[in-house]
Formats: sequence, structure tokens, C-alpha cells
Amino acid sequence: MFRPGFTSRSFAQSPTSTTTPAWLRGFLYQAKHARTRGFLTIRPPVVIPQDYLTADPTGVLENYQPGGPTTTSTNAFFQSFGTNGRTCFSCHQPESGWSITPSSVQTVFDNTRGQDPVFADFDGQNCPNTLSNNPTLAQRRMASSLLLSKGLIRIGLGLPDGTGGSPTPEWKYLKIIHDPTGCENNSTFGITSSVPSISMYRRPLNSTNLTMNGQLLSFVGPPFPISQQGSIMWDGREPSLAHQADDATLGHAQATGPLSAGANAQAVAFETGIFTAQYKDKKAGLLNANSATGGAKDLATFAAVVNVAFGIAGFNPDFFTANPAQEFDMFLPWFNNTSVTPQQASIARGEDIFNNRSFFVNGVAGFNELVGQNAPTTCSTCHSNIDSGSDVVPGFRHLGIGDNVAAEDVSGQGQSTATTLPATKDLPLFEFWCPVGKIDFFTNTKVDPNDPTKSYDVFQTNDPGVALITGKCNDLGQFKVPRLRGFAARAPYFHNGNAATAWDVVNFYNVRFSIGLSYQDEQDLVNFLNSL
Repeated sequence: MFRPGFTSRSFAQSPTSTTTPAWLRGFLYQAKHARTRGFLTIRPPVVIPQDYLTADPTGVLENYQPGGPTTTSTNAFFQSFGTNGRTCFSCHQPESGWSITPSSVQTVFDNTRGQDPVFADFDGQNCPNTLSNNPTLAQRRMASSLLLSKGLIRIGLGLPDGTGGSPTPEWKYLKIIHDPTGCENNSTFGITSSVPSISMYRRPLNSTNLTMNGQLLSFVGPPFPISQQGSIMWDGREPSLAHQADDATLGHAQATGPLSAGANAQAVAFETGIFTAQYKDKKAGLLNANSATGGAKDLATFAAVVNVAFGIAGFNPDFFTANPAQEFDMFLPWFNNTSVTPQQASIARGEDIFNNRSFFVNGVAGFNELVGQNAPTTCSTCHSNIDSGSDVVPGFRHLGIGDNVAAEDVSGQGQSTATTLPATKDLPLFEFWCPVGKIDFFTNTKVDPNDPTKSYDVFQTNDPGVALITGKCNDLGQFKVPRLRGFAARAPYFHNGNAATAWDVVNFYNVRFSIGLSYQDEQDLVNFLNSL
């Protein structure tokens, strides 16, 4: 069924004020209508030590707090303020780089028989309120299959509607092509609900490495003014960490009210006061050996003394050149050093490739508008924050993940043949009918089924990304570029978990941008990423 863009719909029944944007109205409406039930909680460590080492698949991860250890029983980040038992710790755990992983979630499932708060009906299941009051273990497992298989949390957001500070959407139609979870067509949580919404399924971003010299790693900029743009949320929808803490409490924890000022400040202080990085590699050994500066302590030290004369939060002034400054230099002492081990040498080569191997990028919305076509680029162009790996340039990028552009795009820009991670069948598939020319570097023109005199460019995706917040067709499939530190601990990768391993990530970009990496180059990049 084709459905208009909801430009004139009234939201008189909204649980929030008329100035609340539509995405938040939908989020809070769904939290209010999702069932809560009793849970068996996996408790956090009694204390998060100042220097906390945990094992991960390729070695040892380090979590370092310059301000000292944290007692979890008295810290708001680890306390429940809602009705379903959830805490921030439920989805942000140190062993997983302050995110969660399928393996960690599976362990929690086994230990609690699927009754930990991370499996709350609201967003820990594929769609709320689908289980009986006494579900079997197999039914619980099926209900949370996306969380267990890919570490995906359901994010149900209201559609932009042109009211209450929400933009009017540019698309004419939004069509649900595929609804494997049943949530998109659900009368309470879907497109036909009283507050029309759609559900995305996304990896929780890691709540660590958020500061640089006391400043958040981002700044105000297009497509809309966000004081922490790019630092939090895949779609940048939150104006601040404090605001995000309240919305997470009201939504994910299904609380009846926001955090107190003190609890809010304490939770934000914890997540902005911790640094995370790989400390030891199984083959290379300690990542601060032989004059290297891997690990969280060195990252925290650098963050405290970074020369902000570089610009905004360590922005690389050579962003628009083919030879950017060294965004990562932890392993420079190992480069071309005959005294280091083969694995250390590989990590150093990977760092050099990441910083300096040039390739050309074309047809990427959110990027080529800024730099032009045939832009000479390196990996560090988008992962441009020094020693962190986030993107400090304003705006978001079309990541080429979870879209069917390879089958649709007839623009001749080359973007369509580059993506190797199209939409997957385990996630919903949306189709947006946009005015012709509204999506940069993309053409897939079809005649309006209701008016043969009009045509639209049709874009299919598992997740509209920033477009759901801005209402702009050109933002379809655009997301923030995530931080890279602690990479090895938090597979799978990308917002929808479609890259199972570091090899999948490297190969995706090698193919997408025709970089021409050899097998050894790819191995070196994988080893480098796993050392972050």
C-alpha cells in the first residue's frame, strides 16, 4: 500500500507537547504502549576499576578512567530509573567496548533464560507485545532474534510530519516492501498507528571516547544545528548527551519521567570520563611496546593535551588533500623498523595504508557535494579525528549499506556498482518515492501509480537513516561515521551489523571504492583496526 508523507496529519493524541519532533513523539508513544514485565537482571561489576582490562577476540581491551574508579551501585549509569529494569549498562558494557555484541547478549540470554532487561519487549524484541504472558524459551529466542544474531536494538521513531518542529518530508510516498518482524504494519507500533512510525534495527554505539581536551568530538553544522553532531546516535537526532540520557530513560527504560538533574549529570560524566582502546594483541603483544602508544591510557593522555590549534576537536587541516596528516600515529615507531615482530610490522603498515593510501571517491551523497567528484581520499579523510577515528566534518555520509542502489541506480555515477552490502531479508525494506533530482548521484525514475503524469525517483533501503529526522530525500541512507577505537571488541560492524568481521569491513571498502588493496594490504588493515 502506498502511503503519503503525513504532511497534514494531526497528532492531538501525542503524549508530549506539540513542540516535540515527530521522531520523539513516536519513540515515547511506543514506550508508553509497550508491555513491561518482570526480569532477572545481570548485575554489573561492583566497581569499574580505573584501569579495567577485559578479553576480546583478538587480545585485551583497556578501559581507563583518568578520574579514578567508579562504584556502580551509586552511579546513575548503572541504576534503573524506569519500569522495565533497564540501565545504561544493559546495552553499554565494558567487555564489548561499551556497546553489546551477539556473543555477550547470547551469554546473558542463557544465564537468565531470556529474562534480562536487555530483552525488554519495547526494543529488545523484534516487535513489542508479540509474546504471550508465559512464553517458552524458544519463543523468547525467536522474539529477540535480531538482538541475538546481530546485536540490533529496535528503534521505533515517528515519521516527519511538518508539525511540532518536525520537518515536512520531501517524499511523496513511503511504501513498506518487506516486513519480516511484523512491526512496520503493526497498528500500535507501525505506520498505521496513532503516531505513525517505522522501526529500524541498529547497533548501540559505544558510549566511550566521547571527549577530546574536554570538548565533545563534534561541532555545529549542516544538515541541522546539533551541538554534538556525529558524536552520538547514528542519525544525529539528539541535541546533547544530557538530552539523550533523558530520552533513553523515557524510551528504552520506559520511565514515567526524566532523570533528575543530578542523575543526568552523573550518567553523562561517567560516559565522558572513560577512554577505551585495544591494549594487547594476541600476536603483537602489548600495543605500547617498542615505543608505540597503543592503549587507553595513552589515548586519555593525548586527549588531555591535544593541540586544539588544529581546529575543531583535532580536525585535520589537510582534509581536502590526497596526503592528509597522520590521523593515527600510535604505531609509527614500528613502521619500517626491522627490530619489531612480523605482527607489529603488519599493524604499522596497516596504519600507514589507513593514513596515506589514496583512492578516488565518486557518487557518495553527503561527501562529494563537499569535495567534488574524483576526490582524492584516504581512509582517514572520513575517520578524521586524530587518534579517535570519528568524523569531525559536519554532516553525514551515504554509507552504501542496506540499500538496493546496485539494482536501482541508473545515473551512471558509478556509486551503484560499488556497494557490496545491499538490503538484507532479515530487516524491513522501505521504498521512498522522491521528487526527481532530490537524491544526489542517484536516478531510478518510475511513474506515479496514482497519477501517470508524474514521476519520482524510487529509493529502497533497510533504514532511511538521517532522512527520518530531516525529511530530506538526499539524506536517505546517510549515517554518522562511527569512532574506531575499541574496534576489535564490538563486532559485528556498521549500523545494521551487516559486516560480521573486520575482514568484511575492509573488503567492503576495497570493492566499493576500487582501492586496489592486495591480500597483504587487507590483512595489514585488519590487524591495524583490531589494534585500535
